[in-house]
Amino acid sequence: MSTATQIQREAPDIEARKLGLIDTAKALTEKGYTLPDYVLAGLTPEQKQAFSLAQQGIGAYQPYLDAAKDYTTQGQNLLSGITGAPTQSQLDAYMNPFQQQVIDATMTELDKRGAQQSNQLAGDAVRGGVFGGSRYGVQQAELAGQQQDARAQALATLNAQNYGQAMQGYQGEMERQRMAGLGIAGLGAQQAQLGAQAQGLAGQDIQSLLASGGMQQQFAQQQEDMKRQNLLQGIMQPYQQLAFYGDVMQGAPSSSAVFNTAQGYGGPSPMQAGIGTGIGALTGLAGLKKLGVV
Repeated sequence: MSTATQIQREAPDIEARKLGLIDTAKALTEKGYTLPDYVLAGLTPEQKQAFSLAQQGIGAYQPYLDAAKDYTTQGQNLLSGITGAPTQSQLDAYMNPFQQQVIDATMTELDKRGAQQSNQLAGDAVRGGVFGGSRYGVQQAELAGQQQDARAQALATLNAQNYGQAMQGYQGEMERQRMAGLGIAGLGAQQAQLGAQAQGLAGQDIQSLLASGGMQQQFAQQQEDMKRQNLLQGIMQPYQQLAFYGDVMQGAPSSSAVFNTAQGYGGPSPMQAGIGTGIGALTGLAGLKKLGVV
């Protein structure tokens, strides 16, 4: 009694290529690889300048605000000094320094005229024969009153003129002080505006530098990413080729050889079995050559 065993295998050439493919994959796996590091593009000169300007600009407006505060305080002090009626000491600064001399000269002139009028009145009384009489006394009293009134009126007029001149000078000075106060306060507001404008313009410069530097940094980052991608592509190329080759091998047409072995009395001899195996192998190779695989 005999037992038959049938063994089915790939054609030797195909099987050898698959084994070679496995060996290559094993060698690549054992060799391993190191992925390239990610690289972050550094700051551009424009970005660094923007950061520097931003740091320098912190509090740069403070001198403007301090100046604005000083100007405002000075202006308010000037404006506060012009309220209310003037005091005598304030008016004295604008009084005519020669007022008393003018008064004395006027009074002297009036006295001189009064004396002339008195002499004329006495002469008229002598010539009229009434000198020393009651009529002369009345006329002399009336003349003295008139002279006294003239002196008082002249003194009042001179003082009024002096006061008016002093008041006019004081008011003029207060108006100049008011205008100066408003002007100085206006300078304070201008200083504050200048500070805000300077800060705003500096911010615009910083934003422009950041925008320009950001575009350059983005471009540099793209270059670094492309370098890494190229390095990674070179590293992974053998693995991609191996995968492609494996896909080709999987899609190759199947070719097999059948080996029959028999044990026991009456079975084929070993020589016959070898001849059968050779014929199967030749048949498989012939099929692969027709397909262009080998």
